[in-house]
This record gives sequence, structure tokens and C-alpha cells, in this order.
Amino acid sequence: MYKIMLSGYFGFNNLGDEAILASMVDMIKRADQEAEITILSQNPELSAKKYKTDSIYRYNLFNILSRMSSRNIFISGGGSLLQDKTSFKTVPYYLGLIFLAQIFKMRTIFFAQGVGPVKNKFYRYLIKKVLKNVDHLSVRDENSKKFLINIGINEKNIEVINDPVYATKPGIIKKRQNSGTRKIGVSVRDWGSNCYLKNLAEFLNILNKNEDLTITIIPFHQEKDIKISRKLLELLESEVEIIEYTDNVKQINDLYSSFDVFIGLRLHSLIFAAVNYIPFIGISYDPKVSSLIEEMGYQKEITTENISLEKLEESYYRIKDDKDEIIQQIKDKVSDKRNGLSDLLSQIIKELKGE
Repeated sequence: MYKIMLSGYFGFNNLGDEAILASMVDMIKRADQEAEITILSQNPELSAKKYKTDSIYRYNLFNILSRMSSRNIFISGGGSLLQDKTSFKTVPYYLGLIFLAQIFKMRTIFFAQGVGPVKNKFYRYLIKKVLKNVDHLSVRDENSKKFLINIGINEKNIEVINDPVYATKPGIIKKRQNSGTRKIGVSVRDWGSNCYLKNLAEFLNILNKNEDLTITIIPFHQEKDIKISRKLLELLESEVEIIEYTDNVKQINDLYSSFDVFIGLRLHSLIFAAVNYIPFIGISYDPKVSSLIEEMGYQKEITTENISLEKLEESYYRIKDDKDEIIQQIKDKVSDKRNGLSDLLSQIIKELKGE
């Protein structure tokens, strides 16, 4: 029986990261049903119950070191863990865990992460020193790969793979009571001065005057997204619903499947749209979102800085006019990603086990 420790942004009531964790646990169990999994979590009781695994508090160093002494594999996975844009604590924390795992002779996997931006030169040096010694190194986009190459990691050791959330199954489409109503999903986050909200609300209000519209706002982070979602609600003149936060992936996918269009900032809010073959308008606040917009190939980049009514209208009516073509384009992209992910982590673990 192999014993595996998982580290990430887990237990923080963030839907995207919980979807990553659910996908990773599923892949591990497919590789070895008897594997003993320990999740480092902000809320270990909830994580243990939800995923039916062992879980310990992510800052309890004594317990972490105790578990590491008897674990075989350490996986640092998903999300954007190595960056200093949101906090200077993230790089030393996540990198420090990988380094400790290496000291305890655990096989280390750096899995499907977005890396950067990292402005601190000392952090860049530490990332190079630690990651060059991991047993498997994969990132989820080309920009992350370029960053690692630029700080001195051998290109041959870096694999670009897809975000684990692409492995989730699309939701079940529910019949609508009013087929003439267009349903739009929206997810916003607090970013900078939040000036983008005014443009987004103006666009949705004008759209509502021209079309029979309902809007559903989805908070992806329980604590951080509710307040900004309510600010958007106050600016809107149409029928609007803010759903209660949930990290039930199936429930969210079923909701997404009912949308005609989705508009969002958070990367995983857009990936959920793609997984359900829903055309989306992405508003980028970070290079990882810009990469996804560029990859899907049907939308010009809109950012929180350059957003305008004209740009939103151009993207929306492009989707409306070329809906079938765009949906097929999304299906093709997602199908390739899903196929590439199906048993990837399972294969990595088996290779490290020598099977």
C-alpha cells in the first residue's frame, strides 16, 4: 500500500481548488484503490469527510513531519501555488513543503500547476533549487513553462499538461420552462478597484433591454466572492439570482449546462463553462486567464484594465452569431484535454512505484 500526501489550496471554500482536489483523489484511487491519502487542509475535518481520506491541518508542522516520515509520495498539485502576486507567504510555504518531503526521501510530484508571476529574485532562486530535484514536474500552461525555463530549469524536465478540472464530466441539461429566455451565468471576484464592474453591469443592463434575460451569479470563493457579487447585483436591472456557495462539482456542472453564455474572471469559472461546452466571455486579471482565452481562439482578450462596453458586445454577438461553430471548437479542445488527463496522475504514480 502506498501512502500519498497532497498539498494545495485545499479547505478554503474555493470551488476551483476543491474541484482540482476531487479530480486528483479520483485519479489516485484509480491507480491504487488501497492507497492511503493524507490531505493538507485548512479544514481537515471537512476534507476528511468529503473525500473519505486522512486529513491534517496544513500549518501543523509536527503532524506534517510525523506523516512525512512514513509516506512514500508527496504531490504538490493544482492551482497557482508558486506566485507572489497575492501574498509573499505562498512561495515559501508550498516550496518549503516540497523541500521537507525531499529531505524525508519522499518521491515528489509537482503536478499541473500554474507558476508565476514571481518578482522576488530570492524566491526565483529557491524555486529553481527545489523544483530541479522533484521526480515529476508538470505545469498547466506554456507561460508557466517559459517562466521555469527562464529561471534555469531544463526544458526537457518540464511537461505541459491540462488542468485537472478538465477531467470532470459535463452536467445534465435541464428542460427550461421558457425556451425563449436566454440564461447567462456570471462569476466575479474582488480585483483592484473593481472598476470593471461598471462596464460589466452596463453591458448586462443594455442586453436585458433587448432580450428576455435571466442572470445567475456564482460565487467561486465563499468568503471572497459574496461581497463583490452583491455589488454587481446592486448595479443590475434584470432578474438576478446569486446562488449559495457550494463545492459540489456535479451540482455546479448541472447548473452550468443550463447557460447560453457564461461571463467570468476566475480561471476555473471559465474552465467549468468549457467542460460543459458553454461559450464564455473571459475577463482576464491574470496571465493564466489570458492563456485560456487565447487557447480557445474565438474571443479577443478582455482584461479588467481594457474592458469596455464595445468589447463585451463584440464578444457576445460573435458567440450569438457563430454559436454552433464556437461550441464545436470548445468541444474539440476539451475532448483533447479530457483524454490526455484521464489516467495521467495514475500513470505517474505507477512509474514512481516502479510498476
